[in-house]
Amino acid sequence: MVPFIFHSFAHSDIGLVRQNNEDVALELSQHHFYILADGMGGHKAGEVAAQETVVFLCDCVDKMFKQQSEPLELNTITNALKTFILRSNERIYQLGQENSAYQGMGTTVSSMLFYQNSLVCAHVGDSRIYRYRHNTLTLLTYDHTLKNKLLQQGRLDEAIAKGIRYKNVLTKAIGAFKTVTPDILISPVEPGDLYIMCSDGLSDYLSDEEMLSTLTLPLSLQELTFQLIQQAKAKGGCDNITVLVTKVSST
Repeated sequence: MVPFIFHSFAHSDIGLVRQNNEDVALELSQHHFYILADGMGGHKAGEVAAQETVVFLCDCVDKMFKQQSEPLELNTITNALKTFILRSNERIYQLGQENSAYQGMGTTVSSMLFYQNSLVCAHVGDSRIYRYRHNTLTLLTYDHTLKNKLLQQGRLDEAIAKGIRYKNVLTKAIGAFKTVTPDILISPVEPGDLYIMCSDGLSDYLSDEEMLSTLTLPLSLQELTFQLIQQAKAKGGCDNITVLVTKVSST
């Protein structure tokens, strides 16, 4: 049982440049499960990868809860989410191998599952999950990008000097590689928490400081979502922009 009440709102905007929207966001409110994917690949393959991944993972989570007569252990849920993502990766990778139109397609995926007093995040790629608590904005996920890898290795300056393209190059994505290891994070939940899931169409354009400034405004979840999207569009909007916000309240 989850001792909280959840209110959420999501919207996906095509942006100002792209011809199609490769972002997908969905929620299973009965299981307190929220998911966002940002697809990549030509000829609408990114849309296929994102949609297939979201639908598959939601189906897995739904079956996990419906097939259990007893309450699940938190450890069981984290292991299951990891397994579901591994299976999803195998499916998308195989689709790419079997259909030339889908070759090289992939997608990010970020998900949140609230259970008991905890949040379980499962994450691959550079779509993000933030937590806004006590006027502090915290990034809960790690971007699986070449930029972050070079930073960790102390080689970013060298890459810049050599003209290596590193921005928005993913080192992990569902379906892009034969195997993938998702990041799994468990964190405690408090009443009043606000969680923001977004594609890089938002996070590439708004700094943490700009997001924090907007989060302090007295806005409804719907108003907040559209305000963040409009800010990203005002600063370029060259990518699809998807935002899913979830507010936690006490029962």
